[in-house]
Amino acid sequence: MIKNWKWSILSVMMMGILFISSHTPYQQQDMKPFFKDYVTLSQEDLPQVEFTYDGSLVTPSEPYQYVEFFIRKAAHVVSFGLLTLLCVMGFKERGRHPSLLLGSLSGFGYALFDEFHQSLVKGRTGHLIDVFIPDTLGILLAALLYMIFNRFHLKKSR
Repeated sequence: MIKNWKWSILSVMMMGILFISSHTPYQQQDMKPFFKDYVTLSQEDLPQVEFTYDGSLVTPSEPYQYVEFFIRKAAHVVSFGLLTLLCVMGFKERGRHPSLLLGSLSGFGYALFDEFHQSLVKGRTGHLIDVFIPDTLGILLAALLYMIFNRFHLKKSR
């Protein structure tokens, strides 16, 4: 019985991990002190690209904050990509079609919920742009990987 629910259970577990992470105040997740202790960075070490993200300037003139920004956005891509893959597999194992669409919509829906949840946590902010850029990128990459592996698997089984 559990075998038929393994992907669904893993999906819910991933949602739990994301919920706990989003519920943790930023001060407890701040990576800059760790980097400052173990990595020497200067502005010259980084690409000289500045841009505005959700009203804040992202600049290599603050090297530790700059690197942390990209690590955090990469974590969004990976986390929501993984969640989407787990949801797709969960819908597939339950015989729900179209599982790719349902899994992708579940990942996107949870991304919206996640940012809303963060906006309620003291010391955190919810940014809708995170849903539409890194989270959606992770969802799309997961869907693409699923389609590639699914096509490869179908060709191999013929």
